[in-house]
Amino acid sequence: MPSRLTVLAALAFVILSMPVPAEIEFIRPGDVPSEGPTELDVGLLELDEVYRGLDLLGRLSSRATKGTVISTLMIDYAKDDIDGVPGITDADRELAARVVIARQRSNTSRSWAENDLDGNGVVTRSELMVVGRTRVEGGVRGQGQDALIELTEEQRETLVLDYVGTFLGQDRDSNDAVTYEEAIAPVDEEGILTRLRTEGGSLKPVWDADGNGTITEVEIRRSADRLLGLVDANDNNVVEVEEAQAAFRAFTTSRARSEDPSRGKRIQCTLPEVPKTAEIVVLQGDSGSAVTNIALNVPNDPVIRMAEVEVPEGKTDVYLIASMRSPTIFRIMGAGAARVKAVVGVAALVALEGGKADLANTPCHRGFLGIRIVEPGGIAAEFGQALGRDDLRAVVAGRLGHINLGTLSNAADTLLVGDDLPVMMGDGQIVVDRFLSFDPGGFQVLDPGEIQSTVKVSARELPPLEIGLIVLASEGKIDFVSPPPGFLTRDVPDGIKRVVPDGDATAGITLQGEADGGSSGQFPLTVVVRRAIDLPAGLTTERGVRLIVPDGVPKPRGLRN
Repeated sequence: MPSRLTVLAALAFVILSMPVPAEIEFIRPGDVPSEGPTELDVGLLELDEVYRGLDLLGRLSSRATKGTVISTLMIDYAKDDIDGVPGITDADRELAARVVIARQRSNTSRSWAENDLDGNGVVTRSELMVVGRTRVEGGVRGQGQDALIELTEEQRETLVLDYVGTFLGQDRDSNDAVTYEEAIAPVDEEGILTRLRTEGGSLKPVWDADGNGTITEVEIRRSADRLLGLVDANDNNVVEVEEAQAAFRAFTTSRARSEDPSRGKRIQCTLPEVPKTAEIVVLQGDSGSAVTNIALNVPNDPVIRMAEVEVPEGKTDVYLIASMRSPTIFRIMGAGAARVKAVVGVAALVALEGGKADLANTPCHRGFLGIRIVEPGGIAAEFGQALGRDDLRAVVAGRLGHINLGTLSNAADTLLVGDDLPVMMGDGQIVVDRFLSFDPGGFQVLDPGEIQSTVKVSARELPPLEIGLIVLASEGKIDFVSPPPGFLTRDVPDGIKRVVPDGDATAGITLQGEADGGSSGQFPLTVVVRRAIDLPAGLTTERGVRLIVPDGVPKPRGLRN
């Protein structure tokens, strides 16, 4: 006879083996068992509202009251509205992107800073050899080994050279040194900016119910109330798990029926309607080679640069797709300038000078068309695929200067037509030379009334960057001084270097001729502030400058650090 323990064990096995019902529902006599939430009818919802519903459901992890869901949305709203102006706009997304970029730059450049032993802003091979030796020896000792016994001199040298070679993999211009710009080059600023502009942060742009470019608190509450009212089928003010599941099925079915090509990203991607007989050229770069006096109404007041597009004579119309990392003005020029019928900016905002082309700017970007290829042939082929064409051409460069569409060439290191650089002597000319080492296209003074733009255009009262410093010096508001050499080193393009007079004012400046006729030099840039000034645009975000502010002189406005 089986024991009681054996019987209980067998009974437990039978019970555990039985299928477990998903839920037990208790009803009273006469009640009709519920059949679960009915399927929602969302056929009258617009597609954007369907996407808001999916985003809303994605925030639910369990049953929650409608008030709790809306409170969570408001927290995300406050998180994304960071510029101090009510409402989430592109300005907020731009600032959020800058924070992400700054963090990634910091992380990426930490190793570079640890190798810059003399603090001159350039990591050289000799510095890497020193740091490499300390790392190799420190690593061996950290493992409890005796470096002199365990490693031969040849082995130690090999490890050091491996370290040096790996680090110099960041050396883009093959001069055996790594600058800060080269060190942070892997940070994909373009991708970060584009992602946050188009996908948004905690709240996606699709929450902009009226499509005016600003997400307001009222919009969020109204949309959320309407959607939660649909989801909460039994109207008990709580979103149950079954209700959320039923709503998800309804929303995804509605989205599928719409055959929406954005795959849920809801990116406003506008490419031109191009006649089959027209030529299409893609222009892709970080920025133009010349600096302008123009300010465009875009977040963070960046320095606006320019590139020239020379169009040869011809009979076919031309359409340009401009994919730039920073706001850029394109000058349409040449005998065939009238051939350019439209220019479309598909990343950073672009504006036009000259020509009679139509202009459009869209947050759509090649990365969100599935285009990740950056080689010249690749970018043309991928944009061609998006447009259904196989004959696109492209000009791709880090810096776009004078672009010739006839030859598809780009002269990035020549002064552009209409250059208005000041001619200076002494320290002022040194500052001009330093400016040209960064922006070889020169300085353009443009008339805002001649600029075609999709945003407000104005002229700066004070020119940006080093040109602004020269203006301040001419007004007696600052003085240039010569600090110890080594503050900044850049190549000066051939033909740019002028004769610098000897004297106390130029002490510490080192100039060296190059085999190709150009020159390189160390251009220390330090100024003494004599009166209240506004810092020229770009000096605190793009280029460094040392400021000596005597006691009693106001701190320059615009100073960040």
